[in-house]
Amino acid sequence: MLSKINLIQGIIESNFRRLSSPYKATFAVTYRCNLKCKICKVWDNSPPAEFTLGEIGKIFKNFKRLGWIDLTGGEVTLRGDIIDVINVISRNARNLCVFHISTNGRRPEIAVLMAKEVLKAGLLPVINVSVDGPRELNDRLRGVEGAFHSSLETFKKLRSSAPQGHYYLSCTLSRSNIQYVDEMIVELKREIPGFSFSDLHFNLFHASSHYYKNHEIEGEDKIDPVAVMKYLSLSKKGSRVKIFLENQYLKGMSKFLSEDKFPVPCQALNATCFIAPSGRVYACGIFDEPIGELREHDYDINRIWDHPRALMARKSIKQRQCPGCWSPCEAYPAIFGQVMRPVQECLGVKFK
Repeated sequence: MLSKINLIQGIIESNFRRLSSPYKATFAVTYRCNLKCKICKVWDNSPPAEFTLGEIGKIFKNFKRLGWIDLTGGEVTLRGDIIDVINVISRNARNLCVFHISTNGRRPEIAVLMAKEVLKAGLLPVINVSVDGPRELNDRLRGVEGAFHSSLETFKKLRSSAPQGHYYLSCTLSRSNIQYVDEMIVELKREIPGFSFSDLHFNLFHASSHYYKNHEIEGEDKIDPVAVMKYLSLSKKGSRVKIFLENQYLKGMSKFLSEDKFPVPCQALNATCFIAPSGRVYACGIFDEPIGELREHDYDINRIWDHPRALMARKSIKQRQCPGCWSPCEAYPAIFGQVMRPVQECLGVKFK
């Protein structure tokens, strides 16, 4: 209960001021990957030296307000110690409430173990399993035969083996797959007993030079906005929180597609940050402006958070001088960062 209160408090406070420490962090534990996706080039780069368990413990012990973590890669299950990583994070980040993990679904048994480890820590596992089209197209886009099958197996095993968690099939919309989404949904209904639109999550292709390494891929974001809105509207089902976020994400997407800018004030470096496997800290997964190295600051995020480089990067974000995006990793905290807007307007308080 206290961790939920802490998270809610961080969300509310982020509506009015820059937090003293992030309440949400995206942590890419590895850039190694066992797929070769056409719209992501993480797999095509030499992976940096990753944190040891001891280093991870030091990092998250210094996160004083962390209530929400996104664990991502590369592919998280390629770390042989990923269960220990989850355990170390949950033991050291004492205020943690939501534990979100992204996986490509190639290793179903490990995905189940991850969910169980999160539950054992008394936290809520939210796991996205990637799928980017019907079987043949998915495997072609992801560069590995059988990727579609393993994603569905992972999703089904998560639901049956650790039913207390929240699990979603996550599809990244791009020019390569937008015209095949209806066909994908037909296959999902056929292959997954009890499948519903509440099991789906959609996001949009984004380019990033420091994260996805896909900034030289051209045209994947040039897709029909009507089709994008159609599919996003399908996933507005599920828990109350999911319905709220998906509804607001849909509204924001309409503005993002028409104006090509972040629809609401971004929370990057106001309440959130991104940590690369090497220890380099960024505002987010899109803005290619490093603000510090954890290994050079005694693994203390707070020393980087208050550093002049972080404050300058935050200023750039506020002035919309960053690339701009509507990625769920940043969109969801931004949506929560607007929930107190009516109160702000009533009291005449300006967003900082």
